[in-house]
Amino acid sequence: MRIYAVINQKGGVGKTTIDVNLGYGLAKSGKRVLLIDLDPQGHSTTVLGDQGAELTVKELFESGSKLGIKELAQPARVHGEVVENLDIVPSNIKLAVSAENLAARIHREKVLANALEKVKGDYDICLIDCPPTLGVLAVNGIFAADRFLIPVTYARYALDGVADLFGIISTVRETDEFNYTIIRNGYDSRTKTTNDFIEGQLEPFAANVAKTRIRKTETINQAAINAEPVFTFDAKGNGTADFEALTKEVVGLDA
Repeated sequence: MRIYAVINQKGGVGKTTIDVNLGYGLAKSGKRVLLIDLDPQGHSTTVLGDQGAELTVKELFESGSKLGIKELAQPARVHGEVVENLDIVPSNIKLAVSAENLAARIHREKVLANALEKVKGDYDICLIDCPPTLGVLAVNGIFAADRFLIPVTYARYALDGVADLFGIISTVRETDEFNYTIIRNGYDSRTKTTNDFIEGQLEPFAANVAKTRIRKTETINQAAINAEPVFTFDAKGNGTADFEALTKEVVGLDA
């Protein structure tokens, strides 16, 4: 099982949009996919899971809990319809309290990695939707991941904080060597000056930038509002085409 953490401490970069649509695309391609919603806001859960679920990812982090991913994962659903090959471990705001308690535990950074080790034969790919802060939950995602998928947008301050993120990853992993892929999100061909600026900022990372750019489309926004992947909202649109391309690219990573 390959484990990818979708992470960026900067909010508004489309982290959950990429998580949900990439997870759906991978499942659609035949991969057995597990999505861990590690964000107390539960946005991925809103689209693919049940925010009212009695058992959520917080159970992994509760002291004395004997529940693992096998017990917590549920089939992903879009408007009640089961998505084949895709499971989600849901989240909600109660996870924030568990995170506060977790901070005092020994080996707190290894909780998620240990849980995933027990299901590594059940899935091909695990996506971890990390919170937009670099606290103990994100650290768990960092410790567990084989590769980091880092969404950035075409905005002036889009890359602010990436250096800090790399520093945190290096500290948690105790090495400067780690695999990551930067995913460009929200591309608009009309904003040429801004695009040129961001592409210039990304040049030092060129070897680690995904070839696929996710275009800024109204259907992606509407799909999010409608709480569903763009695949089901607009099967033939540009948003779906871009995520299909990104899915193929991710399948090729670490293959």
